[in-house]
Amino acid sequence: MNKMYQLLITAAVVGALLAPTTRADDHMGGGWGGTELYGCEMNEGQSPADLMNVVSEWNGWADEKNLENYFAWILTPVFGADINFERTAFWFGFTPDFVDMGKSLDMWFTEGAELNAKFNDVWTCSAHMEFASMIVRANDGEASSGYASFTDCSFKEGRRFEDLMAATEKYNAYLDGQGVNEVTVYHLPGHGNPQDADYQMKISSWVSDLTAYGENAEKYVNQNGWKAYQDTVGSVVSCDSPRMYTATLVRSGS
Repeated sequence: MNKMYQLLITAAVVGALLAPTTRADDHMGGGWGGTELYGCEMNEGQSPADLMNVVSEWNGWADEKNLENYFAWILTPVFGADINFERTAFWFGFTPDFVDMGKSLDMWFTEGAELNAKFNDVWTCSAHMEFASMIVRANDGEASSGYASFTDCSFKEGRRFEDLMAATEKYNAYLDGQGVNEVTVYHLPGHGNPQDADYQMKISSWVSDLTAYGENAEKYVNQNGWKAYQDTVGSVVSCDSPRMYTATLVRSGS
């Protein structure tokens, strides 16, 4: 499968960082939102600063168009293989429901041509993918910047999504007891995913900073978190090696 597609998250997510819509004691109540993901590489001579200048213009345009309920992050790699760390970047957009996603896409494709040309001057995007994303573990707080890990997963033989949700509830209870502070999102692929994709879903985990990531990793590796995972979520799905990205919030709803 194309390397760029392998590294695309799905993401998705992140709406994941929209914790206020889900109570800390109600991990399973979020419902499905819409995610779009652009996989891109910076053009020769362009920098992240150039990209953020265009993003700033886009935000002004979005304000003028009253683009509400749309959240966006710029993702850049921290841990990964076969990736250009200097030039690779992703646009991750999330809406709490699919009606808002449809409205945002309609607005962009009918009224955003001039601004899209400015984005194209900065980066070249080889993929535009859609996901249905559900927050299955949420934290209290506002949407924010942070770090996100993505992994590609498939169901084990005989296992179904209902099994995954039951396992997730048990694993969340374990994480609560360990004081693990992270957001988890499940992403089901829609339009634009590769025809030869070797995954059935993507899972993303979000933390506020790398210190929080390290604390969670310590509990997973050295305090038997891995066993709790294997007995729950890991008994339902098989996942590949995760990739980590910075997640810079560039639009928070409106």
